[in-house]
Amino acid sequence: MGKLIKIIGIPLVSILLLLIFFQQYNAQSNSKGPRQPVLFSHKIHAGDNQIPCEYCHSYASISRNPGIPSMQKCMGCHSQIAGRDVKYDINGTTINIKNEIQKVRDYWSKKQPIPWQKVTAMPEFVHFNHKRHIKRGFKCQTCHGQVQEMDVVYQAEKLNMGFCISCHEQNADNEQHLTRLKDCLTCHY
Repeated sequence: MGKLIKIIGIPLVSILLLLIFFQQYNAQSNSKGPRQPVLFSHKIHAGDNQIPCEYCHSYASISRNPGIPSMQKCMGCHSQIAGRDVKYDINGTTINIKNEIQKVRDYWSKKQPIPWQKVTAMPEFVHFNHKRHIKRGFKCQTCHGQVQEMDVVYQAEKLNMGFCISCHEQNADNEQHLTRLKDCLTCHY
């Protein structure tokens, strides 16, 4: 009986652990996105007001990481723009735009950063370089979806290895370039 438990149990536990790992790193996109401390609408900023992604995410073209906008960046506009005292629907939640902007001002006055929740997650063993992709001419929407149409930003694409390899295959200049793009060390270093 003990041998039977080992013969069946070990593979069963291994499969279960692999499924948990696969689900964690290959999860479907979440169209709701995480709840943020300030209900910030990318639709208003990037869509209606046509503020370019790189205005707020200013490190994207010069660094591996796009960066979260600093409080100084937010207050550069919102020290002058208090917002309209109107109701606005964000995915079924009604907010007052002026009240949400006041939350930003409150963080500023307390000298505290806004504790934003991360939206796009990559496993720690993957090293994605935003700068390389922007210099190559890729739009943010290629990986992040139509953010300018999202009130609440969510992970629009399953950013797994298959997604990246497919993109590398479609955008390689030639076979030599494709070989470099498909080299493990391109993303795993």
